[in-house]
Amino acid sequence: MGDQRDYTRGKNDFYSYTYTSLSPRATINGVTGRVLEKKEAFKSKHADLPAYAKTSDIYFAPGPDGKASQAKLYNKDKRMVLDFDWNHSHTNPDGTNFPKGTVHIQEYKVTKVKNKNGKWVDKYTRLSKKARRMTPAEIKKYSPILLFFNPDLKF
Repeated sequence: MGDQRDYTRGKNDFYSYTYTSLSPRATINGVTGRVLEKKEAFKSKHADLPAYAKTSDIYFAPGPDGKASQAKLYNKDKRMVLDFDWNHSHTNPDGTNFPKGTVHIQEYKVTKVKNKNGKWVDKYTRLSKKARRMTPAEIKKYSPILLFFNPDLKF
């Protein structure tokens, strides 16, 4: 069947196979995004967003109220680099608390590793166990599109 990257490179159409788009694409402040939801057959306990992007810079997962509940930002190579969460409260090991509705970010890096079959694959590693607040530059660039998909957010 292949990994997700195989599908994004045209060997199959991963997104129409696994995900349903719940919104048209929107471009705000030079950032393009849309809401995706896994199709019923692929749903799990958590709202999974793809590790690779196809047509957007940022994808959003829908919450139970219909508003976006999470977002993932992708780099120029279409690999996930930032995970924006706000649908739950979060407390870091040092006691820093992010109440539900307040955006907190987890950063990821992507490295190439050989899997057990000797094939080079992408490995996503979270850079820290501590979530962080958005920087002023991130708020300026990304808050317009985040608020478009969920106007109740706090930064």
